[in-house]
Amino acid sequence: MRFRFLLRFFAVLLILFVVQKVVFMLYNMGMADGAPFLSCLAALWHGLRLDVATACYLVIIPTVVLIVSFFFQRFPLRRVLVPYYVLIATVFMLAFAVDLVLYSYWGSKPDANDLIYAAKPREALAGLPIWFTIIGFAILALLVWGCVMLMRWVTPRTLPPANSLRSRLVALLFIPVGGLIFLGMRGSVTESTANPSFVYFSPHAFCNHAALNPTFNMFHSLFKVQDLAAEFDIMSSDEVQATLGDSYIPDRTLDINLLRTSRPNVLLIIWEGAGSGMVDNDTVAPNLQSLKREGVFFSRCFANSYRTDRGLVAVLSGWLGLPTATVMKRPDLCRNLPSVASSLAAEGYHTRMTFGGDIDYTNMRMYFMETGFADVRGSETYPSALYTGAWGVPDHYVLTSDLIPHERPFFSTVLTLSSHEPWDVDYHRLADNRQNAFAYTDSCIGVLVDSLRRQPLWDSMLVVIVPDHGCTFRPGQAPADTAVAAIPILWTGGALAVHGMVVDRLMNQTDLVATLLAQMQVDITPFPFSRNVLGSSYNERVPFAVHAVKNHMNLITPQGAWAYDCVSRTLAPADTSRQHFAEALLQHLYTTTAALSSR
Repeated sequence: MRFRFLLRFFAVLLILFVVQKVVFMLYNMGMADGAPFLSCLAALWHGLRLDVATACYLVIIPTVVLIVSFFFQRFPLRRVLVPYYVLIATVFMLAFAVDLVLYSYWGSKPDANDLIYAAKPREALAGLPIWFTIIGFAILALLVWGCVMLMRWVTPRTLPPANSLRSRLVALLFIPVGGLIFLGMRGSVTESTANPSFVYFSPHAFCNHAALNPTFNMFHSLFKVQDLAAEFDIMSSDEVQATLGDSYIPDRTLDINLLRTSRPNVLLIIWEGAGSGMVDNDTVAPNLQSLKREGVFFSRCFANSYRTDRGLVAVLSGWLGLPTATVMKRPDLCRNLPSVASSLAAEGYHTRMTFGGDIDYTNMRMYFMETGFADVRGSETYPSALYTGAWGVPDHYVLTSDLIPHERPFFSTVLTLSSHEPWDVDYHRLADNRQNAFAYTDSCIGVLVDSLRRQPLWDSMLVVIVPDHGCTFRPGQAPADTAVAAIPILWTGGALAVHGMVVDRLMNQTDLVATLLAQMQVDITPFPFSRNVLGSSYNERVPFAVHAVKNHMNLITPQGAWAYDCVSRTLAPADTSRQHFAEALLQHLYTTTAALSSR
């Protein structure tokens, strides 16, 4: 009876995991991106390896309970195990629900690195309508109840006495059973232990993601100690330097001087999610297009990552996005990051950061304060009555002349928030809600710039507009698509010496830091991953850009784009020299980032 129960319980777990995969694929079929049906079907088979490993972890407690039961005349098995069933059903159904819903937004599997977003439930759920949230939790509770009832059904109410010779012999069989469970947990008899790469089998990311057990993925990342220095320990440091060459040498020389003064007052507007595919047109962003015609427009720029916390570090610290980690949630790293704010503070600038939402979300306040912002302002600085948006204070209350400090010179930064799902804004120019939300923020920027233009301060002001990351702009588009990473960067203001200029050099979001500071004749050597795009040597080097999403990095060159998978360590399309370059860059990025904690 004991072994029969253990097999039934194990089978129930496997069935639940397979059903989860089927539901995941059906729900997210719009993200399949042309994956063949047979490949999707094969995900069920390839995913079994980690399903078995996860099930083996989950049968440890029932196995221990069964062994203990041999010491009792009659053992109330069901009553003992039901609380455990409630616990594990809640855990793996919650992991499944988060995976199911967020995948369509992120195009990647949520893991323990994303738990930072759950620390602020209001913001984490802000993109979802209240009715959806309520129904979602109700469905989750129903699924947990159903799982518990199913596991309860295969569990005997009591176990018979274990005082016979046969029972004692049966007890000895738990020794090899324990060995099998351990082997199943480990996933193999080779040196490799169970890890996400076990289920990667297809050139279609959707199929690999469907095969990956969400519960295993969550706990594997939770208990994995991330040694950044060892994350991409692929080649010697000498080989890394030889491969990267002069890719990131600091160059303060200028091909052209864009500014009339080396000490302008700077207003940096970080526009939430404003990818080129969404806003680089007259329909959605007529004010941006108008400002392009009178300013300096960087037309071939790519964001370094895909979320705000990573994008802020790229924009303000010139630090490349890491495909498997977020720097902002690590205080030991943030406190040693370089930043525009700290560099300009050393030059006598007053530094201010403004955000209309909860500035403690994803450790933003900590990052801003650690990196040189003397004046950090969040939603708490506004009347509570203005907190009417899903994420906080709508942009038209934030993008005002109040952003301008009384102190001179100043470096004032503002992060917008209204162009974010659920796209609910008090503005109704376009029928498409998402486009309308971006059009709303564009109108707010237009009003702000017009207001500043009428002030004497305008003559000494540089206004820089840059998105924190790109956004999808057509149905089913994956965040890893290089078109999603394309972003506009615009400089305008009376401090400009040139007007109507388009800079068409291939660049990264991180390059804004060195390009701006070089124009201001400020030292750029503290920024190891930022390049002065207007430096006289920039065109002499092979231009490239990189864009990181979860476990994935795009390498973009004038010849095309290559996708590096950080799990399987492969490049598509295959190219030995470019894969070597991508791995050298990742190794350099991770070792340099790890070194921040020891400064």
